[in-house]
Amino acid sequence: MKWFQSKFKRFIQKKMKERLSPDPPVVDGSTMQLNLPYSQEKSLAKRILQELDEEEKLSLLAGINGFCIPGVARLGLKPVWTSDASMGLRGWKVPVTDFPAMVAMAATFNRELLAKVGMTLGRECRALGVGVLLGPGVNIARVPVCGRNFEYCGEDPFLAGEIAFAYIQGVQSQGIVATVKHYACNNSENDRHKSNSVVDERSLREIYLPAFKRSVEAGVLAVMTSYNQVNGTYCSEHPYLLNVILRNEWGFDGLVLSDWDSLYSTEKAIKDGVDLEMPAAKWFAPVKVRRALAEETVSMDSIDAKLLHLFTSYEKAGLFSRPLVDPAIQAGCDEHRKIALSVAKEAVVLLKNEQALLPLKKHKGMVICVSGSNADKIAAGGGSSQIIPLLKTDSFAAAMLKEEGVQVVLLPSSWQKKKALRDRVASSDAVIMVTGFDHILESEVYDKVWSLPKAEVSEIKSASKLNKHCILVVQSGGAVHLSPFLDAIPSVLFAFFLGSSTSRSLTDLIFGRSNPSGKLPFTIARELSDYQSMRNYPSDYESTSLKKIKGGQGDPTKRIVQDLEYREALMVGYRQFDTQRQGVLYPFGHGLSYTEFTYEDLRVAYTDDAKVLVSCSLQNRGEAEGSTVVQLYVHELAPSFFGPDQELKEFTKVTLAPKDTAKIAFELSEEAFSHYRPDAWKFVVGTGQFEIRVGESSRDIRLHTVVEPYKRKFSDNLQEG
Repeated sequence: MKWFQSKFKRFIQKKMKERLSPDPPVVDGSTMQLNLPYSQEKSLAKRILQELDEEEKLSLLAGINGFCIPGVARLGLKPVWTSDASMGLRGWKVPVTDFPAMVAMAATFNRELLAKVGMTLGRECRALGVGVLLGPGVNIARVPVCGRNFEYCGEDPFLAGEIAFAYIQGVQSQGIVATVKHYACNNSENDRHKSNSVVDERSLREIYLPAFKRSVEAGVLAVMTSYNQVNGTYCSEHPYLLNVILRNEWGFDGLVLSDWDSLYSTEKAIKDGVDLEMPAAKWFAPVKVRRALAEETVSMDSIDAKLLHLFTSYEKAGLFSRPLVDPAIQAGCDEHRKIALSVAKEAVVLLKNEQALLPLKKHKGMVICVSGSNADKIAAGGGSSQIIPLLKTDSFAAAMLKEEGVQVVLLPSSWQKKKALRDRVASSDAVIMVTGFDHILESEVYDKVWSLPKAEVSEIKSASKLNKHCILVVQSGGAVHLSPFLDAIPSVLFAFFLGSSTSRSLTDLIFGRSNPSGKLPFTIARELSDYQSMRNYPSDYESTSLKKIKGGQGDPTKRIVQDLEYREALMVGYRQFDTQRQGVLYPFGHGLSYTEFTYEDLRVAYTDDAKVLVSCSLQNRGEAEGSTVVQLYVHELAPSFFGPDQELKEFTKVTLAPKDTAKIAFELSEEAFSHYRPDAWKFVVGTGQFEIRVGESSRDIRLHTVVEPYKRKFSDNLQEG
């Protein structure tokens, strides 16, 4: 059956590329000339709504032409194009900038760089006439086999929220509507249309919703719902998620749109669901909406509210007042590609480097063998985010052939069967193997496998027996089974999917022209069964079928929805492993450098408004310039109820020249010391002592001290009284 799955997945990818490629947009790039009567109402959104007749209102409830939101010519309201993201604008017949995958962006732990990424994507939207960018994705990597983990920001909600915050503000600084997705608990691609995520309230609030809340705090103007159900209700018509939490608690007044073909009713979706059905009118078809209006199962007030959300997003982004196309901006220009390259270099994680094998030091007569399934291609995850570069880009193998000062031997597949090639591997100065997954093996619509292909594992083991200077480059959007061969490999780089920057970033890092500084945004366990979230996961996750992909999509009468129980609750990723004191291959936040950093002088102070100030000094003790991520975790010493052992609550990326020192400062609010209390329906600050832990990963804590934020606040209040 494996041969069938391989061929079937290739067929799926072919069909997805055909289906997901929008027609070249016909964009009138000039400024909208709204034809509205004089009014004292300052809000353009409200003025437009007042002038629409019923037919026009109903026509605006769904998309057209695959990726377009319709307009109303009578009022001068132009159609607005959307575009898939998050790694770049997908499907355009223009050489756009293709960024590393979202999970690679998260691995940089660099807010400032992600803001630049967002600004660049916003500018490319302006260049192409796109008004709504369908990114970023912030779903948590609950299981390492989710096929779409590469589109998200890893396993930690704080990291995901901070990365999304910077990305969103960058995009929207250019007058573009950013869209955070997929709301909510879309943590599996396996049978996603008929899956019900069963999640307890505390886990929902502490693990799966914080990144969305942080996106709202960033001012995000659109939210996309997910395909799955949450606790028995489809997210496209979920009153609790959309009305109670998103609208009322968080105060979101922007656009909520569906993921493509993810509505299941007319009445429920109009009363409690999305504002916009994409890609076309099905459940929001005018004939169905008119019937519901006539039967008084929905009201025109609900429809008006949806349109006001749409127009409010447009108005806040400035789409009514600027040209939709800016011809002065060039998509894919050198300036934009430099930012993509910076992300790629900062994302790659040096997992292991025994005997300081890396960086390779060139010498006369140096011979390097290069092999692996991803060595001669630009590997990427598949689905609606995949960008096919229009400009020719060197693969890693091609770039190595151009590397000056070394002789490179490209090994064919199954090279180990030929004695001459085995001898060549044994005598070479180093062997670089680039392995992992690609858009066939790791994609939207189905989950990925845990283990590398058997042929790849065989080559890795053969090379490591013949040569002790093996360097392994792993490409995937999530954790991979490395245990079978890891002990025999001295140096390992985890490279995610880096787009067109793959070869340049990897060669620069391998030869020391750049210094690795990426940190793992997820935990790599020894075995798949080590993840608590996998213990009741569907056993057939590795296989897919047309039934799983399309069966019952958008149709509540076909196929039964299956429960996907989140029994591990809060024990996701490092929260599980650190709490249970369980060994892992590589912990969350891990990443080595070619230099060494030391931490000293941890201090704390309190502000008048109950914030905790944390500071320490960081020194680069090595001989090379380098960057690291200072990570701050909070541990409650005597919790009143069960929770994770520690949680990431702050981080910052710092670059230091050799021997230089920097002062690191963090400010922690009450939120850093709070947990959600389901009985109180709110976050409550812990009343006891907390340990502040500062270090290089969740398992490499360099400094720690104890604080009592609640007691300090209480005593300050007494003094004020």
